[in-house]
Amino acid sequence: MSGKSRVPVDQSSDLDRGSKKDVSKPAKIRAKDVLATDFVEAPVIYVGPKKTVREIALLLTNKKISAVPVVDDGEIVGIVSEGDLIQRHELGRETSVAGQGSSKVNVDYAKSHGMHACDVMTRNVVTVSEDTSLVEIVETLLTKNIRRVLVTREAKLAGVISRSDIVRVLAARPEGAGEPMSNDDDIIRFKVIEVIMSISGASPWLTTVSVSNGVVELNGTVQDEAAHEPSRIAVENIPNVVEVKDKRSILQPYAY
Repeated sequence: MSGKSRVPVDQSSDLDRGSKKDVSKPAKIRAKDVLATDFVEAPVIYVGPKKTVREIALLLTNKKISAVPVVDDGEIVGIVSEGDLIQRHELGRETSVAGQGSSKVNVDYAKSHGMHACDVMTRNVVTVSEDTSLVEIVETLLTKNIRRVLVTREAKLAGVISRSDIVRVLAARPEGAGEPMSNDDDIIRFKVIEVIMSISGASPWLTTVSVSNGVVELNGTVQDEAAHEPSRIAVENIPNVVEVKDKRSILQPYAY
């Protein structure tokens, strides 16, 4: 992302561009904007309730993530984090099964001796919708004293946003830019990715988007040739986009 946070106002071009007039309105960064960027690992990683504790430990280690959602038949049922796994008896931590009424001890025992995700997972999962603003997510993390939230789209898991993801968003903002504005390069980039994701065959996962001073550059490949030109036109029509440099190629099928 560019270090410049404002697109210069060209009064003569405002009349020609109509809807693209630089109005510099405040803009919201939403959960789906963050998920659409390389801030968050993609595709969405999750496990089933019968995934073993060792398999989950290996997954967290290999993917360099600190937690993984647990999904059963499309429904979010829990999350397993590093905090759940460090309580294991294999590490020397011992707990005993208590009688009725000592649920806390029994939960601890399940986390230390349980063999599957459904045994060790945290069941009280905090979720937000993909349209939740980043400000609201930050408030949720702080007030509930948690490190991450699950993001849903139509009640299905869309991704995970953690505190470290939000810090990366902060690092990508131009220094001294203040609150996000609709003509910021990073806000434009969020909108470009969102538009490409909405066009079938545009292959957003194969596209790299960069924005500098309102000029959008698209690199990578497009899976469906029929989506190439419509996606470029759609990006051109995003407010505050000055120019689109489309350097994407068409993905060629392999010959067998």
